[in-house]
Amino acid sequence: MGKMLLVVWMALHISKKSEKNGMISLRLLLDTNVVIDFLKQTDNALDLLSLLLQHECLTSVIVKLELLKSPDITSDEESAINEFLQFVPIIPINTAIESETIALSRFSKLKLPDAIIGATAIVYDAEIVTFDPHFLKCQYEKLHIWDSA
Repeated sequence: MGKMLLVVWMALHISKKSEKNGMISLRLLLDTNVVIDFLKQTDNALDLLSLLLQHECLTSVIVKLELLKSPDITSDEESAINEFLQFVPIIPINTAIESETIALSRFSKLKLPDAIIGATAIVYDAEIVTFDPHFLKCQYEKLHIWDSA
């Protein structure tokens, strides 16, 4: 991640923590592909940056695991991921997420990691920010995909 982009993210994220809850209109759960694109500074992710910074962002422990699992990850990539994740709350799996994962998995054809990410969003009343179409195909009533439009 470019140093300037990281500094902007950190400054705005830190200042957001001091805001009253009424100032933040949405809770957004970042999917793995959004974080990857953000770290790579793709046009898609950079276009979302100003919109994301207006809201509370968090992510699932599954996203952290997916980001760091590659045996080919370089030390620079790992450092950038860990640096980014310092400023985004990482939600661990708990019993409520387990129960919601089971319900979501039974309803949808999502793979287990995606079902856990979806369940995390449901339990934490967050909308998923993703570039993957598989979440869009899931018509589970409780699952909401963030629309930046």
